[in-house]
Amino acid sequence: MSDRDKVPRWVLSAGIAISIGWLLFTLRGVLAPVFFAFLIAYMLDPLVDRIETSRLLRGRAIGRAVGIAVLLVAVLAVTAVLVLIVAPMVYQEVAGFLKRMPALVVRSRSEWEPVLAGYGLTVPASVGDALKGLHLDLQSVVSEGYTPATAAAKWFLGGTASALSAAVAALMVPVLAFYLLYDFDVLVAKAATLIPPRYRSEADRFFREVDSVLGQFFRGQFTVMAILAVLYSVAYGLVGVPLALPIGIMAGLLSFIPYVGSALALGTALLMTLLDWQGWTQILWVLVAHSSIQSLEGFVITPKIMGDTVGISAITVLFALLVGAELLGFTGVLLAVPAAAVLKILLGRLDERYRSSAFFAASAEEAGGANESSKD
Repeated sequence: MSDRDKVPRWVLSAGIAISIGWLLFTLRGVLAPVFFAFLIAYMLDPLVDRIETSRLLRGRAIGRAVGIAVLLVAVLAVTAVLVLIVAPMVYQEVAGFLKRMPALVVRSRSEWEPVLAGYGLTVPASVGDALKGLHLDLQSVVSEGYTPATAAAKWFLGGTASALSAAVAALMVPVLAFYLLYDFDVLVAKAATLIPPRYRSEADRFFREVDSVLGQFFRGQFTVMAILAVLYSVAYGLVGVPLALPIGIMAGLLSFIPYVGSALALGTALLMTLLDWQGWTQILWVLVAHSSIQSLEGFVITPKIMGDTVGISAITVLFALLVGAELLGFTGVLLAVPAAAVLKILLGRLDERYRSSAFFAASAEEAGGANESSKD
């Protein structure tokens, strides 16, 4: 084959990237369960390897299938216990608040209407009147406003996430995770054989770096989310904010989106406090609690647990989430930050190669010669 018949490497790489992107876009509606299954397999594979090599049954190593089954059952049991503990508490808190809500609305209206009237503002009689006063169409806001949070809501509430499909997808996740865990090392080994031998050492270093970054990111992010959910729930509960537990859980779950979890926690807490008005002192305590948690997160929790595992700015994360939500919906939200982290590593490698290239060196020498001549 002559040199003219060879396909340039960049054309081949671009074709592969476009094909993968097209496949992800086509299958975006069914990728969420696969992503969760792969995430479980990715997180549990090191533990499965340890269980498999450990000698716990009369000095014999446990089979991989047994180790996977034991680990998955343990994870599902812990998750079920947490749900059984937290769900009744959330239900009781929400049910109690809904029972109190009519009286709270009447009391809040009577307290705030004279204050607002003093500033020339009128209290709307209903939510519909409030939207009309703001010239907002709720249906258009929901249909056109498309952020990472609304992408997640749309995935849960409509389309492929109907009640039946969501139940089937939830049942598929542990099954897919089992098979992925069982063949995880085999799949990785087979994927490595697809890389040309002369590029394998470089590719191995690249994927090891990606594995280290993503492993630390996922473990750290889940830990931070859990800690923030507990801190917000406890702090707002001590201050006396209604629905403190649901607010804390939602703020913790959304904390992977920069500023969204924090804004939700503060805004919802202030709204609940205004509705169940107990004076300006409670507002002050809400602000103090929120500021304290944010300080702990920014200076202690995130640096200690996450460190600089991903190394991308909050603005970049927000942009990645918006692009992912626009392209792939809820699946895009899940893949956005890991994809941004991998892209950052890839761009760093390309930058290193570019700076060590003969083209860059020649350009630097030419620029240095031009500077010397201008000085003369």
